[in-house]
Amino acid sequence: MTTGSDYSLETLAEAVHYNDFVSARMRPFLGTRILELGAGIGNLTPHFLRYGTHVTAIDIDPDLIRIHRERVEAQPRLVVECCSIEDLARRTELQNHFDSVVSSNVLEHISDDAIGGVVRAMRTLLKPGGYAVHWIPAFQGIFGTLDRAFGHHRRYSKASAGKLFESAGFEVQSASYWNMPGFFGWWFHGRILKVQAIPRSSALTFDRYIVPILRVLEPRIWRPFGQSLLIVARKPV
Repeated sequence: MTTGSDYSLETLAEAVHYNDFVSARMRPFLGTRILELGAGIGNLTPHFLRYGTHVTAIDIDPDLIRIHRERVEAQPRLVVECCSIEDLARRTELQNHFDSVVSSNVLEHISDDAIGGVVRAMRTLLKPGGYAVHWIPAFQGIFGTLDRAFGHHRRYSKASAGKLFESAGFEVQSASYWNMPGFFGWWFHGRILKVQAIPRSSALTFDRYIVPILRVLEPRIWRPFGQSLLIVARKPV
């Protein structure tokens, strides 16, 4: 049986415009050594590799790591490992090693009692001046059946995301909402229709026709809300 989380990963693998949109928003903060947290089946890994970087992709799910290795071609600039970020942070050779720690739709899956430790591990692994760059669901007010089906513990605001990283010793550089049309779609499907998954056809139609418009338009307009939030936090020098 396919879970909501598995379903979303499989669908997002085909959402080429969305993946390119997310990785492009992250690109200015990446540096040359990236730790990709919750890499899953490798939807964003090829985008990071395309920028000429070295990527360490980790996930705690062995099945997802197996699929990642099948989907993303092995190469010298890529390390794929099944482990937690806390385990990685205990390796002295990797402390203060990475230019950036990135994730897309991962932090919301981490329980309340574990999320603080995850963010502190990011700080341990980053070089001074390195960036934590995370694409996360926005606005708890639209939390609904979709979030529960996908295993989400929460959605974030600028304030709550900022507090999370500041409490771990980061300096928040920016917090911005993205995908305003998606906000209404998520609310409608999860709070009104109360469905467990967005139909694949609807998701890919949105990716093909709406996301290219968002990529051009949204960076140029005021965005007081959105389906997603991009938080960029810096480890102090």
